[in-house]
Order: sequence, then structure tokens, then C-alpha cells
Amino acid sequence: MKLWKIATTLALLTTMAGSLSFAGTLEAYSNSGVRDVGGSSYLSGNTSSGDLIQIISVGSNGTIDPPDTLGSTTSDDSLLGTTHVGFGFPFNPNEGKFSKTFTHDLLTVGAVVYVRAWNDSVVDATKYYGDSNTYELQSEMDSHDFGTWTVSNPVHVPVELSSFSVEAKPGYNEIRWTTQSETENLGFHVYRSFEPEGERIQITKKMVDGAINSQVRHDYSYEDRTVDENATYYYWLADIAVDGRIAVHGPQKVISVSRPTAYGLDQNYPNPFNPSTSLTYTLKEDGSVKLRIYNIRGQLIRELIDVKQPAGQHVVEWDGLDNFGNLVPSGTYLYVLDVNGHKFTRKMAMTK
Repeated sequence: MKLWKIATTLALLTTMAGSLSFAGTLEAYSNSGVRDVGGSSYLSGNTSSGDLIQIISVGSNGTIDPPDTLGSTTSDDSLLGTTHVGFGFPFNPNEGKFSKTFTHDLLTVGAVVYVRAWNDSVVDATKYYGDSNTYELQSEMDSHDFGTWTVSNPVHVPVELSSFSVEAKPGYNEIRWTTQSETENLGFHVYRSFEPEGERIQITKKMVDGAINSQVRHDYSYEDRTVDENATYYYWLADIAVDGRIAVHGPQKVISVSRPTAYGLDQNYPNPFNPSTSLTYTLKEDGSVKLRIYNIRGQLIRELIDVKQPAGQHVVEWDGLDNFGNLVPSGTYLYVLDVNGHKFTRKMAMTK
């Protein structure tokens, strides 16, 4: 009886340090529970939407070790990643199915992994379904449904993602991510849902352009200004390769905060500064915004922005240059915010 039907697309990678690592997506479904640790019988109960899935390496002893009472790995087993039944098969969750994309630089050809399942989204106070049999990572494609976890022909992972986070700001949620390298990466889309296994809606109207090919760090951000106050959201990041391959990261959970109820201009930071500083201000409503720098005699030094902006909190960097590209001398300067008939002024000091 076949319990887990496995369809995998794994890539064997060579890292910059020269060591081997595996990356890819495991997709599977269960029709009658999960094989127990002994491997000779099946535990009753079908996996269903929301059940927790753990992907685990067996470690150097080559055997499956039982979990502790909270589902943590024991002995020399190590947790590679977690996902949930109903999560995956990109943007179309299915009952009894799951998908997990992961990269792990400690796995080499011949390493052994297995799947563990629990009957809820958390492992404490839930029923333990048991473990699947083991899957050995191979260097060549293998068509076995049960018993071998296969590796496709070597390809490059389009994006090496080092961070992905979401932060609630007044009136919007800010999504940030950082890549350490990109290989034939066309760009990114951001998806959002009200539930971790709910329908994911694309919120990026157009693709956030990627670096195509790069071996240096790139920082990205996107502002979701279509959020309700004090609502819970889940975000996913999808990177799209030139050849159409898609890798999905997330979800990241955030609770949105209330929209601003007043206009305001914060003290710059750092202050004193040399040579640059950040100017933060808050808009109660959408409006035409002007932010200018003056010297202590009231002479215009730099016009930083003159644009329409949505309600919420905004940050503008001043690099210490005037309108002609010259670095300003040490001294006291005024920065003035003018929006919707409201004007705010603060002082700051440039030191050398």
C-alpha cells in the first residue's frame, strides 16, 4: 500500500564556498494517515487541511528518532522545514496536499530525510500521526513514488533570499526582502491572505523588477496600502525566473495598525548628523507634500520632494547636499513640511 505519493523537483547546487546543498519543492498527498516510526503499520486518521507537516533529516545514524512531546526532533535528527496540509500547489491549496520549498546546505547526495505529520497547525496537545518511510537524496532522477527522494538535473536557484519580513506601519504594511544573489531572476510578486491556508491574492499590480544576474546584495520593499485597521494578514513572496520557474517564500504574519489621526513631523535621526540623516513625517490624509531644507537665515538649500503622497508614515533621506550637489557646511538647518495647508518646522545640526 502506497501511503505518500511524492512528486519532487529538487536541484543540486554548488554554493560559493564550494560545498553541496539541496534546494527544491516537495509536493505530496496522503490518503490514509502516516506510517508509524517502526514502518510496519499505519496509524488511523487521514491528514486534512491545517495539519502540521515536518520535513526532517535522519542525521548520521541513518534511523528515524522519535519526537519529544512537543514535536521537536531528538538525537541527531534535524528539522529542515515545516508546512501544512492544504498549503502549496502554488496559489491553489488542496485538501490532503502540501508543498514545501527549502534550501539546506548540510544535505548531500545520500542524505536521508522523512516526513512527520500532526493533526493540527501546532504540535502541543495534538494527535501524532507518525512518520513516513525515509527518502534518500539521489544525484539522478528516479521515478520511485515511495522510498526515494529524487533530484533533478542540476540547475541554479534564481534567488538566494537572506531575509523576508513584514512590518505594520500607520495605515499600511511594509514588506521587505533582501537577496544575496540572483540568477536569471526576472522579478517578484507579493501575495496576501487573511489565513495561512487561505486564498492568496496578488497585491503587486506590476512585477517588482529583479536584478536578473547579480552576486551582490539587493534590498527590496513594497508598501501594501490596501489594509484594514487592526486586521491580521499573511504575506508570501514569489520570485519568478526568466524561464518561468516560480519559488514561493512565506508566509509572514502581521497585524495592521490604525491609520494616523493627525499630521506630524518627527525629529530627524541621527541628529547631529554627518553627512546624511532621515526625516520622518506622518500624513493624516493623501495630499501634495513639499519637504524643503533652509539655512538659519531662511535661504532655500534643498528641495527634497514636491509630490503627491498617500496617508501614512513616510521617510525621506537627506544626503547633506544642496540643490547644486555640494556638501553643505557645518551648522544649524531647518527642515519644513508643507502639506494640505499644514506647515511644520524643525531644526537639525550638521557636524563635520
